Amino acid sequence: MNWIYKIRLFKAVWNGHPVNQTRPVLDIPLTMVTMPEAADPNRHVRDYLSYYLSLTSPPGYAVMIRGPWGIGKTFLIRKILAELFDDEKAYIYVSLYGVDTPSEIDTAIFAATHPILGSKAAKVVGRALNAGLKFNGIENPITIQDFERRTTGAIYVFDDIERSSMSSDAIFGYINQFVEHSGCRVVLVANEAELENSEGYRRKREKLVGQTLEAKSAVRGALAAFIADVAHAEARGHLKSVENHIVELYEQGAVNNLRVLKQTLWDFERLYQAIEPHHRQHARAMLHILHLLFALSFEIKLGRLDAGKIRGRNDHWIAAMMDRDNDAPKKSSFDRYKGIDLSDTTLSDELLIELLVNGVIDDSLIKRDLDASAWFLEPADEPSWRTIWHRFERDDGAVVEAIGALQRELANLQYRDPGEILHIFGMMLMMTDINLLEGDRDSVVESAKAYIVALRERRELPPLNPNSFMERIRDGSWGGLSFTDARSDHFRQIYSFLDEQRQRARIERLPALAVRLMDELGEDPDLFCRRLVGPGGEGSDLIDGPVLGEIDPTEFLAAVLQQPAQVQYQVFQCLASRYNHGAFGRGLEDELLWAKSLRDAMLKLAEDSDPVRRNKLTIFTGWFGQHIPEDSAEADAA
Repeated sequence: MNWIYKIRLFKAVWNGHPVNQTRPVLDIPLTMVTMPEAADPNRHVRDYLSYYLSLTSPPGYAVMIRGPWGIGKTFLIRKILAELFDDEKAYIYVSLYGVDTPSEIDTAIFAATHPILGSKAAKVVGRALNAGLKFNGIENPITIQDFERRTTGAIYVFDDIERSSMSSDAIFGYINQFVEHSGCRVVLVANEAELENSEGYRRKREKLVGQTLEAKSAVRGALAAFIADVAHAEARGHLKSVENHIVELYEQGAVNNLRVLKQTLWDFERLYQAIEPHHRQHARAMLHILHLLFALSFEIKLGRLDAGKIRGRNDHWIAAMMDRDNDAPKKSSFDRYKGIDLSDTTLSDELLIELLVNGVIDDSLIKRDLDASAWFLEPADEPSWRTIWHRFERDDGAVVEAIGALQRELANLQYRDPGEILHIFGMMLMMTDINLLEGDRDSVVESAKAYIVALRERRELPPLNPNSFMERIRDGSWGGLSFTDARSDHFRQIYSFLDEQRQRARIERLPALAVRLMDELGEDPDLFCRRLVGPGGEGSDLIDGPVLGEIDPTEFLAAVLQQPAQVQYQVFQCLASRYNHGAFGRGLEDELLWAKSLRDAMLKLAEDSDPVRRNKLTIFTGWFGQHIPEDSAEADAA
């Protein structure tokens, strides 16, 4: 017995009247939604529901709308109901997502009939109904008459059938009460593929469902509705102007998932807002960006591509064209969208991963990528190595000229940025392979090493920042472009040598940094401590550098003790933080002897000091001294 019937029974018994099990039926005129067949692939669903919901006598069966997740079943059924009924009270719409028991369905139905109640209130009232409508103690309870008025439509829609944790047998047994005993018109919405293998499904389904309708992707109608919900007015107008392009991409990608389409529209809206106005005014560039973003967003959201496959797209494309890449998902993605180059670098791998995988909008990345793209960059302003990288998009003469210019620039040690160095010598590996440069790959590696050493000896090689997580792992791209030949052993040799020389450059600058650090001790104690134990960033460049080993421990102690008491306290706390968690075994090995010498000097000074000073020095020494290993394996390693 369903809970609506329980209420009717309760009322009848309360008033001493016989129970009338006949449900009042809402008279609905037969309404056909006019739309061209070609533009409405779900015309059959609209027509049948118009007929079914207009029946004036109990139909004795339910209608199922089925289709895969994301195809737009919920969007479709809600749109049809809105077109057929002016008043939402004419039907009850309930999602079974996460429902565990029949009583929870009762509660969900009650909440649907009384939306003014919050979910907690609905649960309380639902429990009260199941307990016999004992509303004692509840102020101004919902009356039975009001409840009946809310449910006279006798039309129920149960969505997300497959998302309930109840068995299909239990769900259909529950819903059958509405169809068989109460004469209601019931519409079920489900991804039936998730239900077909469950125990008892076919048996219960045959008893309950009299008509099954297959929902089809109706992208145009849904897209128009989604675009209307885009908050940013200019982005909304732009998307409306390119609807046909979006539909074509959706169909080429065989997306069949309106949820993915909607999420991609949101991604584009966020990107659009971050694009500078002068970039937005370039219509062809904006359409190009839309093609690239939508295609890659579809592929990622459908699980066909991931961050690993986005990184190095250009190499994947070249490998696929040469039939060297047997990774079917990547090849299929590149082939799926006709006329669209998924390896295009207008939006870099880095930007795409940040936006589509990590959900991050980086305004500086977007500006950098667009400014450097062929759409906006003036040829005369393009560095020679970038012209060579974009050789397929540049005139042959411009590429030949850029190769000659690059040779002259290398002779003058013009390039110092590690990212540019890797780009240049990666491309030189490629150019020797195709006879654009003399020599072989081994000679390119030797040239790269000589170039890097020359920069270091001139103190022009940027030292490695150990606190820059990005520097150590993001070796697949720089400046929005993937490195050429990055997977080869020769490139790895160059990369490792560059990393080694940058670490050496960092050590070589420690004496000068030690002098700077001692000046900062007196001028800015906060910066002094941030250099040694800070949270990272520009001011924390000495966290893992044994810079204190370059300072005489006695002079350091004297300088600290000249500072105000509060600064002394701060400095020794800083040392305690610097040396905890086994620091002498992970980067500060060369500072261990210095720390021991400082400890010994402080303890000796404490012995010759008055009690107050002795206590203070002993405590300060203990703060960092407790982390100094003596006979441990860590000390041996150091």
